[in-house]
Amino acid sequence: MTTLPRLRIRRRARPTGQAMVEFALIAPLFFFLLFSIIEFGRAVYYIQMLNNAAREGARYAIVHGARSLANSGPLPAADVADGKTPADPTGARVVAATKAAAIAIIDSTANAFSVDVRWCANDGNIADCPGPYGDGDNGRNQTVKVTVSYTFQPMIAGVVPLPTFTMTGGSTLVINN
Repeated sequence: MTTLPRLRIRRRARPTGQAMVEFALIAPLFFFLLFSIIEFGRAVYYIQMLNNAAREGARYAIVHGARSLANSGPLPAADVADGKTPADPTGARVVAATKAAAIAIIDSTANAFSVDVRWCANDGNIADCPGPYGDGDNGRNQTVKVTVSYTFQPMIAGVVPLPTFTMTGGSTLVINN
């Protein structure tokens, strides 16, 4: 009986710690990229919520025009001459409706979240609408412009020095009541 020679199986030397070093080099970049994508998604979501809130506030204003029982905004000169009194001359209800629609902005402190409502004259130039409440009224076919601004604070600002920045959303609609 012949014996076969024994074959020695050589095992490769296993790299000990190479994967850990590679992970340590790549992990900060990977997590920075991951959290940046999350922050960008949050910012886009907040902009959408600001635009939606401004749209809801403007909708409230156009539905509650001069002919409404619970009107909101400055009345037309003819209605004031007839002795009609505005229910909400400063538009506080429009601001409240706008803030109620901004449901995603939980941390909306007084300084971080602001609403500006202006009734603009129907002269085709809504970009220039001076005064605290505009230069128009809440009569039919007038325009109302609602602008919402919010100071966005990134969540990872404690880890990565990201600055806060102001986001704005707006809506301009024609009053039809």
